Amino acid sequence: MCLNGSGIRDTARVLRISATTVMKVISQAARQLAPETLPERIADVELDEMWSFVQKKKNQCWLWLAYSPKERQMLAFSLGKRTDQSLRNLLSKVSGVQVTRFYTDNWESYQNLIPEIRHWIGKTGTQRIERQNLNFRTHLKRLQRRTICFSKSKKMLEAVVKLYVHQINSSSISFVT
Repeated sequence: MCLNGSGIRDTARVLRISATTVMKVISQAARQLAPETLPERIADVELDEMWSFVQKKKNQCWLWLAYSPKERQMLAFSLGKRTDQSLRNLLSKVSGVQVTRFYTDNWESYQNLIPEIRHWIGKTGTQRIERQNLNFRTHLKRLQRRTICFSKSKKMLEAVVKLYVHQINSSSISFVT
């Protein structure tokens, strides 16, 4: 239910269990997931970030994503601020993969950390990850832009995103066409 637009309290109310139990089940399921197996080489990787917030609207938390359009696989994600360090965290998760080209928007951190020879900037190369962002916002209530639902902890946000990424990568149904 959490991966289909229901919040913690919605799920608890429908299932008639406590919200604490729902959070424990989500956390436990996320911990039990094996790390994603990444290919050795990938021609194109699209990178993007989207904001959410934790606890209150003043506490912005950015979700950084790396997506391979050819494999239709979310390679990695990272949560943090909109800084070079957060991008470093994301890039370190895909450091074992030989990437030919990175496609990004014109955010300064990308220009600072991705070698110019492998970096393409523009909307054309990021259409699929932008579509994936829309799927995230549609399916995860805590990422929707105009909502009263939000994560009370970064740990829960990470657990839900991890479960969603696993669902995307292991599903025979593609979320992006």
